[in-house]
Amino acid sequence: MNISQKATILFVDDDPCMREVMAMMLDEEGYEVSTAADGFEALARLRTAIPDLIISDLYMRGMSGDEFLSVVRRRFPAIPVIAISGAHAFDASFPVGVMADAFYPKGRCHPDELMRTIQALMHGPLGRPTNYRPCQPPLTQSARISYDLSGLTVPMLTCPDCLRGFSFHAAGLVKDGILQTHCEHCHVAVEFSMEMPQVPAMAPTHEPFRASAA
Repeated sequence: MNISQKATILFVDDDPCMREVMAMMLDEEGYEVSTAADGFEALARLRTAIPDLIISDLYMRGMSGDEFLSVVRRRFPAIPVIAISGAHAFDASFPVGVMADAFYPKGRCHPDELMRTIQALMHGPLGRPTNYRPCQPPLTQSARISYDLSGLTVPMLTCPDCLRGFSFHAAGLVKDGILQTHCEHCHVAVEFSMEMPQVPAMAPTHEPFRASAA
């Protein structure tokens, strides 16, 4: 973080009133704040700017805070994270399994305590490794074959952005041997290859996989 610039915070919560109140409070404390309504929108923010700290609610529609923080820990391990939630008592301890560096129940109502936590995480060492490089899907990956609920074979990919697996039935041609489809969860474009002998045979009643020129 450049000391001549404002420290940046990404605040993620599906409650618009909470986003507005927290943005005003953090702005008054001298932070530059961006907000997102869920994990998918937060990931879109991270494509263009990396904040100095993330504060995220745990229970949100779309991609939950638990899922979002799991992706953040794998892709951006050096960013300190504070998890918040209104589903826990004001004196609740850190929820089990949440990938965050601190937890703050919304009902605690002690802004000074939250600000001290933010300062400590921004300027102090994190109590966990931050220099590892987790495995991520390659930019151009090979589709794998799986089965849907009807027992039919379908091609599968892993989104390099939200790290979720998804099946697909159509794709566009990007260049020789490279196809492109979109993640069904966050709609990010995903490039992949698929050798013709591996194309699954679909039942006559099932819409076949098709690769159309973009």
